[in-house]
Amino acid sequence: MKRAKKSFWFLAGILLLLGFCFREDVLASSLTSLPSLSKAGIGEVVSSDSVIDGRYDFTPLIGSETKICFGSTDGSTWDNLFCKNGESHSKCCSTWWPAADVKGWSNLRSFTPLESKKGKMYAEYTNVGECHGENVTMRIWLEDWQNTVVPSGYEDVDAVVVAIDHNKPVIDIKGLLWIKVRFAYYDSKGNPLNVKGYFTLSDLDFKQGFYLADETEHIYLTKEADARIVYDARTEAIWSARRGSEPDGGTTPENSEGWVTFTFEGNSQTMIFYDGGTNDAVTGPGGGVKAPKKWPDNFVNDTSSTYNNWHGASRETGITVVPWNTSEFGYTANVPCHLSKVGDLVVKKMDAETKEAISGAEFTVYRWKNNTWSEFKKMNWVKKTGSYLLEGILDTDSENGKFRVVETKNPAGYAGSWEQEFSIDKEGMQTIHLEAENTRKTGSLKIKKTEENSGKALSGATYQVIASGAITTVNGTVLFPDQAVVAVLKTDENGEAFKDGLEYGTYLVRETAAPNGYVLDPTEKKITIGEQNAQITLTFTNWKNRFVLQKVSQGDGKVLQGAAFHIWTKDGSFDETKKTDANGKIELTGLLDGVWYYQETASPEGYLLDSTCREFVVENGKIDGKSELSVTVENDGTHLTIEKIDAESGKRISGAKLVLKDMDGNRVDSWISGGSGPHELEKLKPGSYVLVEEAAPDGYLAAEPVSFVLEAKQEVQTVTMKDLACETLTITKKIKADEITWAHGNPTFLFSVKGKDLYGKEHTYQCYLTFTKTQVEKTTDQDGYTEQSVQIRGIPAGNDYRVQEKKVLRYSLMQVTGTKNVTVKKLEEPAYGKDPARVFSVSVNLCGHPKESEVVFENQKYRWDDYGHNSIVKNRIPVE
Repeated sequence: MKRAKKSFWFLAGILLLLGFCFREDVLASSLTSLPSLSKAGIGEVVSSDSVIDGRYDFTPLIGSETKICFGSTDGSTWDNLFCKNGESHSKCCSTWWPAADVKGWSNLRSFTPLESKKGKMYAEYTNVGECHGENVTMRIWLEDWQNTVVPSGYEDVDAVVVAIDHNKPVIDIKGLLWIKVRFAYYDSKGNPLNVKGYFTLSDLDFKQGFYLADETEHIYLTKEADARIVYDARTEAIWSARRGSEPDGGTTPENSEGWVTFTFEGNSQTMIFYDGGTNDAVTGPGGGVKAPKKWPDNFVNDTSSTYNNWHGASRETGITVVPWNTSEFGYTANVPCHLSKVGDLVVKKMDAETKEAISGAEFTVYRWKNNTWSEFKKMNWVKKTGSYLLEGILDTDSENGKFRVVETKNPAGYAGSWEQEFSIDKEGMQTIHLEAENTRKTGSLKIKKTEENSGKALSGATYQVIASGAITTVNGTVLFPDQAVVAVLKTDENGEAFKDGLEYGTYLVRETAAPNGYVLDPTEKKITIGEQNAQITLTFTNWKNRFVLQKVSQGDGKVLQGAAFHIWTKDGSFDETKKTDANGKIELTGLLDGVWYYQETASPEGYLLDSTCREFVVENGKIDGKSELSVTVENDGTHLTIEKIDAESGKRISGAKLVLKDMDGNRVDSWISGGSGPHELEKLKPGSYVLVEEAAPDGYLAAEPVSFVLEAKQEVQTVTMKDLACETLTITKKIKADEITWAHGNPTFLFSVKGKDLYGKEHTYQCYLTFTKTQVEKTTDQDGYTEQSVQIRGIPAGNDYRVQEKKVLRYSLMQVTGTKNVTVKKLEEPAYGKDPARVFSVSVNLCGHPKESEVVFENQKYRWDDYGHNSIVKNRIPVE
């Protein structure tokens, strides 16, 4: 019974050249004595109702997509002598094989079977079927043969012809006694491929035989074939022992009388095809023929030597056509029974865009049983083929052979659902090809753009999303090469930019243009889009560019408020005059691109104007290439020195606490004078000031405030304050202790000091001293004198201070002495009752910082009466 699928058959025919070397009746009787295959126990008789294992399904199929090429391992050529000469002389090729290409010889070739070519020649057929989801390539190796014996020079009478005719593909031998052929199978990459399949050898004509060199699984044949095909245990070959039922006594490929089906597993099968009538001459299993057939001794080039419609050798040119009755055998894709229904499921999992195969999915096959779907088996990933495979699914595994395959797990990085029903409903091994596509998972990127300080949304910022390393699919197909710009984004009025459909991978996000008036954010951020972080939000901040003009005092760097600057752009988009603030600054932000100028138009008081016109350039938000540009303009100002000196010597004095005030009484500066140099004030505002001495140094009187006007000029201006030294004068009274009458009271004496300081200012001082009994007892010396002193402090330096003793009762001034700066002049002789000023003139020089200044007045008692006294009554007068 033929299989349900379209059947192609491959004929391997051995055409006998001569049939008289062995007597037919002898050979026939020797073959008929051999047992049939079933009786020999190596074959199983089947009928059209029998069912055999459908897993052995593969058999080479020659179809319209099959291509053939001819080759050898060492460069040996398919010389094509037989085909070219035969077609030229007798049209034999186009007669036997109507589809033959007899011009380009693309599907038909021959070679002369010389000894040197054994095992080296092959014909390769691509796309002869499918096994486990892979396309199969078959290579037929012509490994060995045995030639007839021909006269020298006629070696090309023997020939091997290989043709591909979709109705009659042929391996044909001319004149050979036998040929050994190996059918080898390969995948699309040229690797040996194991297959499970069958051969049905068909059209096994009378007395032809074959030997299976490789192990077979099973041999099946029809009852009719078993009646005429025998097994020879000596040669282990299978022979046709009886004639067929065809009119010529043979068989045809469609006649199952000549069918022998055997199953096999492996990547090749080797067979030997024996010419008719050679059984008894075969030496043993897989052996050759010991009695070679040869041409008649009287071989001549005439009509008696015509061969297969062509005159023998290649040197013959005759065109007489003599029909030749051939007896050939071959194989077909048919089997004499049923094949069980078996299927291989192949699912190609593809990227919906790139169509590349994807691993990592899970496919589960469910079967229909008891009116419900239940899990059957999981499919397996086959890396070699890039597909998922489930082998050997039997129709009996499910009711009516009904199945469903479901994608139960997506590959990493992919999304989508897929399922497909299928049925195992054809005899033999069917391969069910399904395609399932998945869409790559993608992510999204959201960019938020804000102003640095305010958080205000910023529009107009442009970003590039750049591949950091190649962006690939899971299986490595490059979608974007390294550093490729995948997307360009621009923030909208909400300060946002969005990109969805971003392939999984690592990217750099780089700002390429900032909003107008803002500085480009140089931060380059790296992100990775993947399963765990498919949606990413990035926040970028921009800050306005910033121009700061700083006005400072030259030298000390003091900031200057109130300096006016004209600031404008070349294109006139900005034109303003601004003043420096309390920090001495003018600050502008968000400057637009262009050329800018600034020039001082008014300087702070006390500073010289700097009228230089300066410029800067704003480009891409940066000011002279910087996000922030600070410039400093210095101004020179007034220079003031304040000297504190001794009024007498002119030398600097230290320790004076000085304060400089403006005309409003505000303190401008304060300091303690030093002796090393003047006090310097720079860049002081021109105007009226007062220098006040809050505290004089020890030994000096505070000077009067000094008022002056500081002019607006560059030259140094100096103000000098002079201090007068203040001195201490000691006045001492000396009297005799025994002259004191305590009943009269405590002796008391009055003094006055009067004179002008170095500035000509008059000063008057008065003082007194009193002797007490206790003091006298303690201070009386050995001469009987007692002294008491009084000091007048803070007398401004002057060169002529007059010291006088006031007139008192009972005592008279007798003598005046003093330190070396004291000048005493005696005017009259002392006498009781005289005013001391009439008797002595006393002058003290308090200039030159004298170490000691003392005047000693010595008195003598003149009156001793018992009434009165010279004590002074002190009255306290409150002052309101």
